[in-house]
Order: sequence, then C-alpha cells, then structure tokens
Amino acid sequence: MKNGLEEEEEEEEGDLDDEVDASHLERFMKDRRRAQSLPAYPAALLAGVPGSNGGKHVKFADSMGLNLASVKHFSSLEEPRIPSKVLSRHKSFPPPQHDFLNDLCQSFKSSLDTDRLVACFPEPRDAERRVQRLRVCLEKVVITQLDVRGQIRVRTSCTNKEVGLRYTFNDWLSYVDAQALPGAAARPGEEGERFGFTVYTPPFMDPSSAVHFAVYVRSEEGEFWDNNEGRNYTLRYRCMPGTSPSISAAFHAY
Repeated sequence: MKNGLEEEEEEEEGDLDDEVDASHLERFMKDRRRAQSLPAYPAALLAGVPGSNGGKHVKFADSMGLNLASVKHFSSLEEPRIPSKVLSRHKSFPPPQHDFLNDLCQSFKSSLDTDRLVACFPEPRDAERRVQRLRVCLEKVVITQLDVRGQIRVRTSCTNKEVGLRYTFNDWLSYVDAQALPGAAARPGEEGERFGFTVYTPPFMDPSSAVHFAVYVRSEEGEFWDNNEGRNYTLRYRCMPGTSPSISAAFHAY
C-alpha cells in the first residue's frame, strides 16, 4: 500500500501534466487564428509535447495564418496578359465553325443565281384548240429558282373532278401525283376552267438528271392526259460555265 506522501506526489505530477497539455493547446489555438477547421490529424495537437512520437506532421496554410488562395482583381480597362505559349496554341487551332458555314451559305447563294432547271419544250400555245381536243392541257409554266408553277386548262361538264400533274425525277422508276387547285376564272369566250399547281424543286440537281411531268383530269367522263404528244414535258438542269454541279435528292410537291 502507498503511503499518503506517495499519493500526494502522484497527484502533483498529474496536475503538472495537465498544465503542460493546457499550455500547448493554448499556444496551438493562438497559431491558428485564421483556421476554419481542425487539423486533419489530431496528433498535431500533441506536436512538441514531451513523449510524443517524432514523426512528420502536416500543417495547413490556414492553420498558420496564411490564405488558402490568392485572388487578383482586374479592371475592365486593363488588358490581360496572355502567355505566349497559350497564344501560340490558340493560333494553331482550326478556324471557327461559323467561317465554314458562311462560306457554305455564300456558295449556296451564288449557285442559285447560276444553276437552275430549264424547260426542254416550247412555250405552250393555242390552249383553246388543245383543250377542245384533249379535254385538258398545260397552258402556262413558270420556272423559278425554287419551284415550278403552272396553269392547266380543263374542259369538262362534271362538277366532281380531279386535276393535277404526275412528275418524276428518276425516269419514271417512281412518280408523284400533285393536285392542282382552282385558279383564275376563264374570261368570256374562253373554253374550260383554269387550275394552278406548284412543284418545289431542289436547288441542286445532278447535271444528268431531268424532271418529266404530264397533266391530267379525272372525272365521271373518264381520265384524260396532256403529255406533250407522248414526249412528256421535261425540265433539265443547266450548269453555267465556271460553276461546279451539286447533287440533291430532295423533291417535293404540294
């Protein structure tokens, strides 16, 4: 058993250890005035305490009163300095995409002015005589850069009738029937009724391609056609000198 003197000595040693720990903790808290969080390793609290191991310890900048990041404010009037390496890499990049799109739009616009479909048949004439003989005839056709518009003359006494044109751009491997709509009324003394149609054509076509079409009327009296005396009405692509042909597979009618 320990006597009273030994117990008092042990208590004094314990109080001395507590005072040492408290002094080190107080000094550590003063050093980390700007700290936002506790150290990553609690063992750092014991740094410098007698009896602690002598291993390496990690210290963070904020625990030493330093800033974690350096912030620089630029004025809108101040021109930033770009490192030469960054500038050289920027110049080596390919041109922006919008430059390519601008070139494509310019090429498309110039092609519209030079490349288009042209009629391979003479202007339709003598519609009065032809409509009396055929019951339906192509009276007029106008070719623009984006479409083909035409006028059909029809002679029939039936109220219910279907008027339109049949066209193809692959030599009749396939075709489309486009409906014609009632147009301007016939003038006094003229034979039949007028119907109009619009076919939207592609801006680019292969130079060897052609558009063939014929007009028709269907009614209770039968089905009648005007196909240019069996030769069809044909439109061909014309490429002006100094331009290169382009290919498109789009063709729609309304």
